[in-house]
Amino acid sequence: MATPSPPPAVPRPKKRSFSLTSVVFFSILSFRIVNALTTRTFFQPDEYFQSLEPAWRMVFGEGWLTWEWRNQLRSIAHPLIFAGVYKVADFVSKVLKLRGETRAEVLVVAPKLLQAVFATLGDYFTAKLAGKLFGGAAGWTSLCLSLGSAFHYFCATRTFSNSLETSVTAMALCYWPWGLTKEAPKTKIGRALQGQIDRNDLRLSLLLAAFACILRPTNVLIWTCLGSILMYRSTPRDRATLVTEAVTVGVTAILLNAIADHRYYGAWTFPPLKFLQFNLLQSLSHFYGTNDWHYYLSQGLPLLLTSCLPLTLYALYKFLLTPESTAQHFAGKQLAATTVIVTAIYSLIAHKEVRFLYPLLPIMHVLSAAALESLPWSARAKRLAVWAVVLLNLPLAYYVTQAHQRGVIDVVDYLRHDANNWRSAGFLMPCHSTPWRANIQGDGELWALGCEPPIGMTVEEKKTYLDEADEFYADPAVWMAMNFPGVEMLKEDERAVKEEAKHKWPERLVFFQALEDTMVKYFEGVEGYEECWRGFNTHWHDDSRRVGDVVVWCLKKYA
Repeated sequence: MATPSPPPAVPRPKKRSFSLTSVVFFSILSFRIVNALTTRTFFQPDEYFQSLEPAWRMVFGEGWLTWEWRNQLRSIAHPLIFAGVYKVADFVSKVLKLRGETRAEVLVVAPKLLQAVFATLGDYFTAKLAGKLFGGAAGWTSLCLSLGSAFHYFCATRTFSNSLETSVTAMALCYWPWGLTKEAPKTKIGRALQGQIDRNDLRLSLLLAAFACILRPTNVLIWTCLGSILMYRSTPRDRATLVTEAVTVGVTAILLNAIADHRYYGAWTFPPLKFLQFNLLQSLSHFYGTNDWHYYLSQGLPLLLTSCLPLTLYALYKFLLTPESTAQHFAGKQLAATTVIVTAIYSLIAHKEVRFLYPLLPIMHVLSAAALESLPWSARAKRLAVWAVVLLNLPLAYYVTQAHQRGVIDVVDYLRHDANNWRSAGFLMPCHSTPWRANIQGDGELWALGCEPPIGMTVEEKKTYLDEADEFYADPAVWMAMNFPGVEMLKEDERAVKEEAKHKWPERLVFFQALEDTMVKYFEGVEGYEECWRGFNTHWHDDSRRVGDVVVWCLKKYA
């Protein structure tokens, strides 16, 4: 009898696994989520007032709109992203029937998680750009420098337009036509790229660059530098392609952004033009401080790069002043020249902030990685150099995200968690010292000292102009006497008796420790407020008004 043949083998389903790039990406994402959720400090008001507050107002109908929004100086493109996040988070909260503090925490965390994704894209494409231009070793090195940067850790997951601009710039640079080919990345270069421009990559790069310019119009400086070099190196036929693509993408981006701004403002407007009119013609940016011409050289770049500064300086020297003529070297020279030119132009503007140079940080990390990998050192020596750069950043990254100016964040968390116990809160602080409605939430009335710039005033009027915060700090006792009812009117039924008073005494009064002696003296002998919360803010501050702890006083009836 014949032996029956065995049944045919059933093929086992193949196990699906992440590719190496997916593993790297999600590892970076995990790191940035931790970065976003554990950052406990304050940096600049724009993190809240130029992104989250307008977005919160769009979705929930309340929020502090600064003078820029009332005068149409800002595009709604950036806040619109977070408005979408708030809508999704609110919808999820309703579906899951989240209430009270749980819902509030979801709405606070949601923008942080999105920003962690943006930061991850910035890190990932910085490494990808370095790998594309200078090889895999440079890619890994630039990733280490990016993840180990104290300033990047401090700023990347914050909801600044600069932070998203930085990530989008890194992405756009990765798709930019650098003139390298897989077959001969180190061959001698000629003037023309001769068929090395991938039209799809160019279009994607221009779309991302256009978005970066919408976020921050000054980003156009980077693309003007790189675009000028690319036009010079291209053949006449490729120049026509470049111009066609740039005009098509540029006009499309401007039209879409104009429609979004029209829908928000209710009128056709062009915020970049208004921004230039207010800041150049009326010099309103001077109202927020001016700096010496060398600020970016003496302070900005050292703060931005920290321990990576020597390596970056060497990279700039290598790519700008050494006579190599390979395609790789020329790509580095373009990035180095862009860094120097943009920094020089920013140095001509009186009002300077280190975050204005932030979009150059990925470029400098790429250049630094390439310069390090070009050194005739052993692989072990190069790894030790990277570890040294990163380890020197760790204490600084910890301090600026966990200690320096944390009280102004902690007090907002305290007020949000205690929202059911107060109906009004006032902030006797320099304006925009804390996050606002999007982070405090609740239904209680909020007010704070304002700092409107001298819009429409003459040169002579500007010299003597004081905003509300300046008037308060000039003589706090006099200001409170003029803007509040008398201290004897602290009972609930008497707080609004003085009709001409601008403010009623709030149930929560928030101020810095530097003002404490003045407040104690002003309320001396009056049974009204008592301290109910105090939080450490910082060990030092360059603004004497912000020195010391953050203090909250509660009306005794509501304590």
